[in-house]
Amino acid sequence: MAKKQATVPVSEAPPDLSKDSVFILDANFEIQNLEETRRDLIDSLTRGLPVTVDVSRIATIDTAGVQLLIALRNAAPKHGVSVEFRGESAALSNALLMLGLPDAIPMAPRHDGR
Repeated sequence: MAKKQATVPVSEAPPDLSKDSVFILDANFEIQNLEETRRDLIDSLTRGLPVTVDVSRIATIDTAGVQLLIALRNAAPKHGVSVEFRGESAALSNALLMLGLPDAIPMAPRHDGR
C-alpha cells in the first residue's frame, strides 16, 4: 500500500487542480501488494488530479509493479493530468534494465543540485 500525502477531495465539486496526489510507494512493490495502490492511482486520475509518485522506498519490485507504473504513465495524458516520478530506487532501475525498458519511467530532475 502506498502512503498518500495529499488529501484528495471527496465532494462532487470540481477538483482543485492546484493540489496533487503524492504517492510514496512501499518497499515491496509486488503483485500481492498493488491492488490498493492501483485503486488510489485510478481514483486520482479520474478526479483529474496531477499525480506525483515517489519510488525511493522501493526495495523489491516485480513485473506487475513495473507494469502498473508504466500503465500510470500512459494513462495520465488520456485523463488530461500529469504524472511525475521522483526519487531513486536501485530495484526499479534494475528491473527496468532487465526488462529492456531503461527509459520507460522518466524520473523528474532532482532539485538539490546533485
